[in-house]
Amino acid sequence: GKRLVRLILEDKMRSLISFTIVLSHGSRAFTHDILTPARSRMMLLRSVASSSSPGRLFPEELNILYDSKCNVCNLEINFLRRRDQKLNGDQPKLKFTDLESPQYSDQDPANAFVDYEKGMKAMHAVKPDGKLMVGVPVFSEAYKQVNLGWLFAITRVPVFNWLADRGYDLFAKYRTIITRGKSVENLVEVYREKRSLMEKQGDRAN
Repeated sequence: GKRLVRLILEDKMRSLISFTIVLSHGSRAFTHDILTPARSRMMLLRSVASSSSPGRLFPEELNILYDSKCNVCNLEINFLRRRDQKLNGDQPKLKFTDLESPQYSDQDPANAFVDYEKGMKAMHAVKPDGKLMVGVPVFSEAYKQVNLGWLFAITRVPVFNWLADRGYDLFAKYRTIITRGKSVENLVEVYREKRSLMEKQGDRAN
């Protein structure tokens, strides 16, 4: 298992898309297998999912990976969290996983093996069966889970779908610069330095 995970992590792919606000919730959706080769990746996720009860990676319907240091992101996430709590109480439909948390693990199948860099370049979410969603479809699915899926009906019209996609792509390109004042590359460099320091401190403690 650990060996397979290491092989998977060595083959991580990058995405150049990130999330934007409601206008960007277009209907362009793509859900893809997580591992490379694709068959091996899906086999691993199915194996993990089948080992949990009842065949799920987590009890919620969607695990959203987000950047807690992005104010725009937090507005969206906080709205979804409040709405979910109001409708579903102690049985939430949405799970929220912070990429900036020291506990975040890209080796966890519930996070679909999405590393920090990949997560910062695109909004990702994971279904309980391990399928990965990227970009605009994350929000379409999240809003559906809190009974607001109707907000996206207009994006079924081709012209509005095109506009939503273009808005999404534009925001994706500059999201971290606008919301955090740094490029993704700079944030990744700082993140890796922090992780390296934490690992060294852990080694000394042992």
